[in-house]
Amino acid sequence: MQQVRRGTVRKRGSQALLARGIAAPRKTSTRLPVLAQARRLITRTPRTIRLGRIGSHARSKWLVLCALVLGSAVVYGAVIGGQTTRAYDALASALERSAIAAGFGVKKIAVTGQLHATDAAITAALGAGPDTMMLGFDTDAAKTRLEAVPWIRHAQVMRLLPSTLQVMVEERSPFAVWQSKGKTYVVDAEGVVLAPALRDAYTDLPLVVGEGAAKNAAALVAQLAAHDDLNKQILAAIRVGDRRWTLKLLSGAEVMLPDDNVPEALASLVKLDSERRVLERDIATVDLRLLDRITVRLRAAEATRLQDGTQDDIPTASTKSTPAKGKT
Repeated sequence: MQQVRRGTVRKRGSQALLARGIAAPRKTSTRLPVLAQARRLITRTPRTIRLGRIGSHARSKWLVLCALVLGSAVVYGAVIGGQTTRAYDALASALERSAIAAGFGVKKIAVTGQLHATDAAITAALGAGPDTMMLGFDTDAAKTRLEAVPWIRHAQVMRLLPSTLQVMVEERSPFAVWQSKGKTYVVDAEGVVLAPALRDAYTDLPLVVGEGAAKNAAALVAQLAAHDDLNKQILAAIRVGDRRWTLKLLSGAEVMLPDDNVPEALASLVKLDSERRVLERDIATVDLRLLDRITVRLRAAEATRLQDGTQDDIPTASTKSTPAKGKT
């Protein structure tokens, strides 16, 4: 009983010491001892190891460096080999195809002011189609090409994104029909040839014939505008030596105008016709080339009828001389 009590006392005494923090039980450990200085080198959880990140960052630097070296080598080789233009064209072509695929290709061409110019001529001058990228289309160059079309005097081209070209044109006006070397053309007031033309298609326009007739037609028409009765009798105006005009009348007669002072010569002819009805007679020519007189030559039938009256010399309004005697 005493031994049991002693053991009990001892056990109770140890618990009392433990409660007071004086004694601590010693436990045996099965783990290997770890040096205090090595704790920073060894970790118990592999997930926190940073070696992988460090290696990835270094590898990225190497990849960038390799890419730069490779790119430099490619650029250098292209420059040395003269392939830079091809490379640029290939890149530009790829970008253009991408833009067209995205809906920025020319799908519609809207034209205003078009009267005589054909659709084919305008389309060809524009140089635009479904494979043309809107963003890269040169409107200034298109304007220049359009104004090279004979019918078009002025043009304006605008881009209406995403896919419409707006074209506004001002056309030239047909002014006369010009006959040269057996062919006929319609021309404007400046003498610009607009297109080949049949005379029957432009019966309301004056007919001018010969070298230099197209560019001088406007001045002659302006001079004839003051003499409407004479103007109605003109079949064609023939340019002679690119110096002067000869008027071919519907009656077959010819009126030879001078190199200059044309308004004065026309006024003299009109006055003579109003007084003596010269243009109603069977005459061959009326020569107005001399300022001081008008020479009228009759046809053979008229000359026979008048026996000896083959020509009349009549002064113009610019001289006070009297007419030569002759039968009319």
